[in-house]
Amino acid sequence: MIRRIVGMLLGAALLLVAGTCSAADMRFVDAQGYTGYYVDASSVTYESTAACNATIAVIKADRNRMFRYTMHFDRGKGVYQIYASEVLAYDTKTVLSSGGAENYTHPYSGFSPMKTIVDFIYDELPHGELPAPAE
Repeated sequence: MIRRIVGMLLGAALLLVAGTCSAADMRFVDAQGYTGYYVDASSVTYESTAACNATIAVIKADRNRMFRYTMHFDRGKGVYQIYASEVLAYDTKTVLSSGGAENYTHPYSGFSPMKTIVDFIYDELPHGELPAPAE
């Protein structure tokens, strides 16, 4: 019963994310409890087989919040960097706060949602031939 409710909440969240990002192509990646992870497929730019940029959304359905990030991922080093962020109330699409670029990278582990997002970007989204990483 609880899983069904969580699924309905995350489904509603996806609809609201799609409405918030009118030109976005939000793709569901994964969920943990009341938190859903999405990638805007139309925002992904690939630098190489190891580095890309993308807009992601983290929706906390139980808190009526969407956290939208423009990020750089370095798959080879297992790190990400936030270029921009916004916190929104996803039911009203009101931006509650926003932030700029961070000057540092964050590592992610093999079991983190960020790794799942990066794997989704490279393994599930079409991207054609990618250049090798710069040495």
